[in-house]
Amino acid sequence: MRELDLKKSKSVDSSKQKNDPKTKKNKSILEAFEYIVELAEDSNLDNDFLDKASTYIKYAASRLKLSAMQVVLLAMFVDRSEDCRIMISEIAKFAGCRTTKILRLSDDIDILESKHYLRASRSHKSLSYRVPGTVLKSLRKNQPYVHEVELVSDTQAFFDRFDKLMIEKNDDELTHDSLMEQTIDMLEDIKDTKFAKEIRRCGFGDEDTLLFIFMAHLYVENNDDNIGFHDIDDIFDDSELPRWVKRDFRNRDSALFVKELIENVNEDGMARSDAFKLTDKAKEELLCELNLNKVGKSDKGLIKADTLAKKDLVYNTSECNQITELSSILSENRFNEVQSHLRLAGMRPGFCCIFYGAPGTGKTETVYQLARQTGRDIMRVDVDKIKSCWVGESEKNIKALFDRYRNICKNSKLAPILLFNEADAVLGVRMEGAARAVDKMENSIQNIILQEMETLEGIMIATTNLTTNLDKAFERRFLYKIRFDKPTIESRSRIWQTMLVGLSDKDAQILAAQFDLSGGEIENIARKHTVNAILTGKESVDIQEIINSCNHEKISQSTRQ
Repeated sequence: MRELDLKKSKSVDSSKQKNDPKTKKNKSILEAFEYIVELAEDSNLDNDFLDKASTYIKYAASRLKLSAMQVVLLAMFVDRSEDCRIMISEIAKFAGCRTTKILRLSDDIDILESKHYLRASRSHKSLSYRVPGTVLKSLRKNQPYVHEVELVSDTQAFFDRFDKLMIEKNDDELTHDSLMEQTIDMLEDIKDTKFAKEIRRCGFGDEDTLLFIFMAHLYVENNDDNIGFHDIDDIFDDSELPRWVKRDFRNRDSALFVKELIENVNEDGMARSDAFKLTDKAKEELLCELNLNKVGKSDKGLIKADTLAKKDLVYNTSECNQITELSSILSENRFNEVQSHLRLAGMRPGFCCIFYGAPGTGKTETVYQLARQTGRDIMRVDVDKIKSCWVGESEKNIKALFDRYRNICKNSKLAPILLFNEADAVLGVRMEGAARAVDKMENSIQNIILQEMETLEGIMIATTNLTTNLDKAFERRFLYKIRFDKPTIESRSRIWQTMLVGLSDKDAQILAAQFDLSGGEIENIARKHTVNAILTGKESVDIQEIINSCNHEKISQSTRQ
C-alpha cells in the first residue's frame, strides 16, 4: 500500500513539475510571449510575476537581446498587435497597475521604439503605439527583428525615401525634428550628386533646406505646381505652421525666393500670395538628374485607362442613347472642338455629369468603360476618405483635390475624368441656418465644390444613389444628367446571358421575368455560380441552382431594408 502511495506521490510531483512555468521549455519567442502575457494579467508587474515568468523572460531576452522589462512590455504590445493605436493606459489596465507605473517604464518603451519593435504616433492630442508587420514576421520566424535601412545612393532614391518619411510624418510617427535630421543625413549620403551640391551652394539652413525639399517632393511625386500653406504645414508637428514661414513667404523674404527656387502661382495675371511653386530654374538645375518630363509623376494615384478591362454593359434604351452620345463627345477630337465652341460663346468649357439611380445599375462601371473607350485616366474621389474629423481639414482636402486635378489637366494631353464616386454625402440639399460645426463644415464643402464646378475645365462625373433630395444648385451645374433605372425584362434577359455563358434563351427569359434584379445583383449571383463551378467541377448551368441563388439574393436584400 505504501508503495502505491509513493508512486502516486511521484506522479503528482511529476505533474506539478510538468505544469510549472519554470520547468517548461520554450519552443519559440511567441510561445514565451504567450506565457508572459498570461502571467502578466492583473499582476501589477510585481516581483512575484517576474519570478513566475522568469524562464520565459530569460529565453526571449536572450533571443532578442532585450532587457527583462523590455521583453515583458513587448509581449503585451504584441498581444495587441491587431490594434494600430495601442495606448499606455490599455497596457496598464491589463497588467492591473496604474498608468503612471507604465509611464515610469518609458525609457524601456523608447528603446523598443529605437530598435523599431514599436512605432509611436505622437500628436498634441494623444500618444499611441503599433507593432509593425515586419516585426511580427520576424517573431513568427523565431528571429529578432533587425531594422534595415535602404541605401540612399542617388537623387531618385533620396526622393523615394523622403516620400516614405512623409507617410510616417502624416501618421504622426515622425516629429518635425526627426524628419529634418533624417533628411539632412540623407543629403550627406548623396553629397556627390548635382542635387546635393546645388543645395549646398545655396547655403540654406536646415529649416529652409527641409522646406525646399518638401516642395520639390510635391512636384516630383504629384507634379504639384500649386502649393499652399495647408500643404506646407504637413512637415510641422500637429500641422501648426510657424508664423515665420507665413511671414517670409507672404513677404517673399524667404531664402527660397531670394535664390529664385520658388515663385508665386499666377492666376489670371495676378500673383497669389498664398500659393507657390518651383521655378523653372529649380526644376532644370536641381532636379535635372531625375529626368522628369513635363508631367513628372502627375499620373500617380490615377486609374490608367489602359488598365481597365473591357466589360459589355447592357442598358435600357434611354440610358443607352445618352451614354453613346456622351462617349462620342468625350473622344479627344470631338471634346476639343466642343470646348472651343463653348469658349467662343462665353460659356463654361467644363463638362459636369451626374449618373444617378438605384444601386447596382452600373453607374460606376459606366464611368470606367467611358474612360477606357476615350483613353482618359480616372482620378477617383471617395468623399468619405477625404473628410477629416478636424473641422477645417475637410475643406482643405477638397481644395487640394481640385488644385491637383487642375495641375494634371494642364500637363496632360487628355484631361482625366474626375470621378466623385457615391457622392450622396455632398450632393444633398444644404442645411439652412446650420449651427453645429459639423453641419457648417458640410455646407462649406458643398460650396467649395459648387465654386470649383463653375471654373472646371476638365470632366467631372458624380455617381449617386440619390433620386430625390438633390440640391438644386448642383442640379443646375450638371450638363448631363443620366438616370440609371433597373433593367427591363428584356435587358435583364440579355444581362443573364452575358453573365452566364451557356444559359439558354428560355432560361434567361424565365429568370428575367421571375426576378426583378439589378445588373449588380445578377453579376453577384453569376459570381457565386462561377465559384461553385470551380469547387464542384460542374461547368453546366443548373437553372434550379440559379433560381435558389436568386431567392437568397432577394431575402438578403429584404433583410437589409
